[in-house]
Order: sequence, then structure tokens, then C-alpha cells
Amino acid sequence: MATITAAMVKQLRDRSGAGMSDCKSALTEADGDLDKAFEVLQVKLRGKVENRAGRVATEGAALTAVSADGKTAAIVEVNCQTDFVANGDGFKALAKSAVNAALATGAADLASLEAANVDGKTLKEICDELTAKTGEKHALRRVERVTTSGVIGSYVHFNSKIAVLVAVEGEGDLARVAEEVAIQAASLKPVYVRREEVSADDIAKQKDVAAAQIKAEEDDAAAELAAWEKRMQEEPENVTDAVKAKQAELAKKAKSLASRPQQAKDKIIEGKVNKWLSDVVLLEQYSVKEGKQTMAQFIANIAKGAKVARVVRFEVGEGVEKAETKDFAAEVAEMEAKAKKG
Repeated sequence: MATITAAMVKQLRDRSGAGMSDCKSALTEADGDLDKAFEVLQVKLRGKVENRAGRVATEGAALTAVSADGKTAAIVEVNCQTDFVANGDGFKALAKSAVNAALATGAADLASLEAANVDGKTLKEICDELTAKTGEKHALRRVERVTTSGVIGSYVHFNSKIAVLVAVEGEGDLARVAEEVAIQAASLKPVYVRREEVSADDIAKQKDVAAAQIKAEEDDAAAELAAWEKRMQEEPENVTDAVKAKQAELAKKAKSLASRPQQAKDKIIEGKVNKWLSDVVLLEQYSVKEGKQTMAQFIANIAKGAKVARVVRFEVGEGVEKAETKDFAAEVAEMEAKAKKG
């Protein structure tokens, strides 16, 4: 049986990226043969990666990278399972490598990004190595590239959970417009840049929602009146002048809502749709810096000739259903209970 030295373990660890204990175990199994130990590790690490493939990774980082001339940029989201791992040096290095590779290679889709080479390994291989090493799934989730003839601005929130790229074209102080729009997008999460981008289907859906809200308001008023009158019938001894006054108030409200003409309802629906548009359309949102101005007005005051051409916003974990997590105390109690049974 060969003697396994610390130097041998370090050499295998540097080559494979696996943990110290895994490297020592592989060297022992391979009787000190470095190449065989590497093969043993590859098999074991592949098994660990496959076991974690189905896990949901909703933590991580969203980062941006912009070319020196400000004309091209990339934005990526890289995921792991816990914030603890996301704050580790290994994960941070992976995320930075991913966004830099996306910018350098022109990767515009996930497959191309995973295949990008960083220091002799693909990003997919680096993800798999970190998955095996930490026990948590590491994955590249999405990537987009932005190009423009104007200026690109970027914003990454301090915890790297939100990242934004903004392309601005036209004339004037485009750099400042891009910066302000990026902060706005990070803060208020617009879905569209301008109203013309909103599809007829989306407008129709919002009208249906508004109509349903109006109907629910009418039904609630009628139900409240019915419940009140039922109570009056069941408890006649408690029907005071105040109770009768309340019944009259509820009846007036229910009648008023039920008798609204369709024209009045249409105006209410239009108002609700416009309110929704002011929430989701960037140029119609009120500026987070100048609360009394819409973003369209705010931008015009900076550079009248500026046009926001594109906005890309990534928020870590958005659109992914997170698994329920136990609080720490409950998890410790569960571990103790299992230990007692064992």
C-alpha cells in the first residue's frame, strides 16, 4: 500500500478541483497512482453531479460586463442553492468568469455559455466541479447580449441579486440617461419600455381583470348587505336605530354599485388599465429620483434627443418556484430526533 502524502493530495486537488478528503480517498483506492486516482474522482464526482441535477437552485448572482467602448455588453445569472454558497469565493469566481466569458466569446445562449472555455475548462465543467465539491447544485441559468450604436449603461445591486443593462441611442448625455434608467429599472421592475410594446392580448387580460374586480366589488356589497339583514332577522331584539342606519347605508351602497351603467364601468376599467400601464411601462413610471416626473419627462430634461432602445433586467431566482425551507431551529430538532432513533 503506497503512502499517501499531503503533496500528492494537493496535486490531485489542484488537478481535479475536488475536496481534500475526496482526493485522499481516491489516491488510497488507486494505491497512490495519480492518473488512476483522477479517473476514480471523475466517476465519483459525476455521480454527485447527477444526484444533484434535479435540485432547484434559486440563489446566486446576476452580473454585467460592458466592453471598453460601451457598445457591447453581457448579462448573466448563475445559480446555487443557498446564499451561504453564493457568498463564497468559489461561486463568486464562477459568476465573474461566466459574465466575462459571455462578453469575450459573444455567447448569446446558454449552450454557448456553458461551452465557453475558461483556463482550459468549460464553464459547465467548472459548475459540475463546484457542485461535487460543495454538495450544492451550481448552474448557469441565462445570458443575454446587448449591442448598440449609442451607449450602454449597467447597474448591479450591491448584493448581486439584481442586474440591469440599458442601451440608449440618439443625442445628448446618453451615458447619464443610461445610468438613470438602469437604476429605475432595478428599482421598479418595468416589463416594457414604452406603451407601444404592450400586446393587445396583455391589454385584454388587464381589462378582464378590471372587469372581474368590478363584479367582485358588487358581489361583496350585496353579500355584506344580505349577511347584515339576516342577522337583523335572527336577532330582532338587537335591532337598534344604529343597526337600521347601518342596514340603510349598506343597501344604498349595494344599489349604487349594481346600478352603475356600462359606460361608467368602462371608464373605471380604462382607469385601472392605465394605472397598470404606469406600473409596468418604464417611460410611464414615475422617476424614483424625481417623484413628480415620469421617466419620459425625466429623460427629456437630461437629453431631449435620447431614446431608450433596450432594457434587460435579471433578478436572481425570478420565475423559479422555491422549495419550502425549514427554519434553523426546526432543522436542528429534526436532526436530533433522527440521532435518537439511530
